[in-house]
Amino acid sequence: MLWDLPQESWTVEPVPQSAGIARRRALRAARLWCPLPLTEPYEDRIMLVISELVTNAVRHAGDAGPITVSLWLTPRGNFAVVVSDGSSQPPVWRKPGADEESGRGLALVAKSSIAWEWRRRSGGGKSVHATLPLPGSLTVAERAKATAAAARRTVPGLPVARPRQLFQLPIQGVA
Repeated sequence: MLWDLPQESWTVEPVPQSAGIARRRALRAARLWCPLPLTEPYEDRIMLVISELVTNAVRHAGDAGPITVSLWLTPRGNFAVVVSDGSSQPPVWRKPGADEESGRGLALVAKSSIAWEWRRRSGGGKSVHATLPLPGSLTVAERAKATAAAARRTVPGLPVARPRQLFQLPIQGVA
């Protein structure tokens, strides 16, 4: 059941040390919730994304109030992260110059995540969400492949299961 999935949430002050606190707590949660051992690449990815999201909230939300970090395990076994702050200013995707020391955070989050997005909160502020894979989690492509393989298996006496086509994409050159 969805409500039985592990989750954790806490608040940090908008100070530079908050990124380190959030990294340690997130890594501890991921190690606890992941059914398989977390290897270094997974740990590095979690620490990078948490660091970037919390650092961005500290740097750009500043005095807009505390920062909330929420974590949970998704039904597919992925690790979801949401960092919320009091600023309604959207995250800005920048293309920094080669000599600039900052400005690559969202690109790193996008590269390290299965998906990421941001949303304005109804009570003010914003939330930035990222979903990260964990060992044993299924990507969308892997889940589709497993579903197709299951549909090809037959049980004597039962009709062959066929995957449903949920939508049709137009193919150019075909009437």
